[in-house]
Parts: sequence; structure tokens; C-alpha cells
Amino acid sequence: MKKSALAASVSLIALGSTAFAMDATYKVSVIDVEASMSAAEGSNAMALYPDITTDIQAAVASRVTTSDDAGDPEIRIDIRKIALNGAAILPDTKEFNELEGVVNITGPQGADGGYTFPINIAAYTGDQIVPEGYIAVLPSEMDFYEAMVNSFADSVAEGLDKLNPSGTDTKG
Repeated sequence: MKKSALAASVSLIALGSTAFAMDATYKVSVIDVEASMSAAEGSNAMALYPDITTDIQAAVASRVTTSDDAGDPEIRIDIRKIALNGAAILPDTKEFNELEGVVNITGPQGADGGYTFPINIAAYTGDQIVPEGYIAVLPSEMDFYEAMVNSFADSVAEGLDKLNPSGTDTKG
């Protein structure tokens, strides 16, 4: 199955795009994205997608308001899994349908008041059941890779909206 064929058959469940930056409650001083998976852990995803952390960082930055004030919250993202139907070794065709990570948003007063949450994005064809706890990606005309990255970034921005002035989750 080619990447374009998979994009056309993605399920209809989940996130819609929203202009998060216009409604942002907080400005963000840092957006840092890292990937903790490696070939030693049985994943070839970073070899196939060496720019995914940069792409996620740019997508998040386009959805939040950034600042130069070190006192503003920081977003730290750890991409922990890129897989095809649970398999961490991706085929040479570079297909994947699961993207998992953990987001840590520090509170406005620094690291002590943070909010941490997982994000699990999945794209499955119409006949597949989306695992519990995953967000399925809306079908669209955009490239499959971009749909996964943008859905992840949308979820990060939604998480920032849940941060309250004390730095804790308000909507739980």
C-alpha cells in the first residue's frame, strides 16, 4: 500500500483543525522536540524521518504564541514511537500509522507547576478498529505524513489550552 493510497483511506474519527494561536491563553518561551526511540530500541523511524522532530516543532510553533520571556511556559515533547500497526521497524516504503509522544508543559512560574500528558495519534483504514486511547486522523487531501504531524501539533496546542495560571491541568 503506497503512502498516497493510505492517506486516501484514513478513517473519519477525531481532530479538526483550529487556529489555536489566535486564542492562545499563554505565550510559550520554548518548544523543544526530541525523539527517545532509537535503532537500539528496534526502531528505524528516525533514519526514515530524520526531520520529524523539526517538523513537529514547526507545526506546534504555528499553533501557539511564542515569546522571548523565559518566565513563560515551555513545551517539551518526547516522541516515543512511530510505528506501522504496532511494529517499530518501518518498511522501506516509509509507511507508518501510529505516532506516540509525551508532552510536558511547564507552568507559567517554571518547571514546578507543569502539566504532562501523552499523545497517541493513529490512522487506520475504514475496516480497522482504532485502539482505545488513540486519536484517529481525519481524512483530507494533505499528505499522510503532514496529517499525522499536524494532528499531533493540534493535540499539543489543545493541551496548552488546558493549563491554568497555577500550572496544572484544568480540564482533565
